[in-house]
Amino acid sequence: MERDNTVGDHIFLNTVVANEKGESCFADKSLPYDKTLGPLRQSSVIPASQIVFNLWPKGFDENITECNGPMIILMLEGCADFIVSSGESRVLKPGDVLEYADPKRTKLKLRALRSQEFRTAVIYLDQSLKLLFNNIDDKKSKRSLPFVRNITGEDERSHFHDGELEYYERVNQSLFTKAISIKQFQYVYAAADLRYDFHNAPQRQIVLPLTGGTQGENGDGSRRVIPVGGVYFGEDVTGEGHITSAVNDAIRFSIFAHLS
Repeated sequence: MERDNTVGDHIFLNTVVANEKGESCFADKSLPYDKTLGPLRQSSVIPASQIVFNLWPKGFDENITECNGPMIILMLEGCADFIVSSGESRVLKPGDVLEYADPKRTKLKLRALRSQEFRTAVIYLDQSLKLLFNNIDDKKSKRSLPFVRNITGEDERSHFHDGELEYYERVNQSLFTKAISIKQFQYVYAAADLRYDFHNAPQRQIVLPLTGGTQGENGDGSRRVIPVGGVYFGEDVTGEGHITSAVNDAIRFSIFAHLS
């Protein structure tokens, strides 16, 4: 099975499962692209409840303990060694996805590599789960996560706005954001020659490029490049819309997380 999510034939997922000894181990899984949106290939929608962004420090080497049901872990920046109790490990980088379906039965450890910090996004799948970390008593970090938002103005044209999500500190020195409510998400593939002429966001959504990045252009001539690991809120669901293009002729594999 091809493990490269820039190939475009399917979505490849690293999964953590229990073996016959009750140890956690890795298994491979694939999902088809069975929908299209203009020039984009998309997976079917997958129900979810929320998304949280994390920044892990240099030298991090600990078990994941804050597990709140089944989740999808997305590598946004850097790389990390994911280790299961059977002793097997996999190094994941941007473009890689890990499905952690049963944290109560399977153990998972994270280890930073190359003396570098790394960033992840975690999509929680349990729709009955209350928003995590939103009544926060933890210490606020001096660091934050930048994002770009695109919204429709009173002139019916799209306009970019820059913002930041606040990070909070855990005891283990990792950082996290408050949870953002979503209702579902999709995996999306865009070819290296992508130029998607004026169109609206199909729904209010967070776009996370895991490979390739993306460039947005509005009718007023303003542009924003969202790099690999960047965060883009596409909310111009009405009006003139925007143009989306590939960055440096690179294939974009991304996530569309539909906002509630």
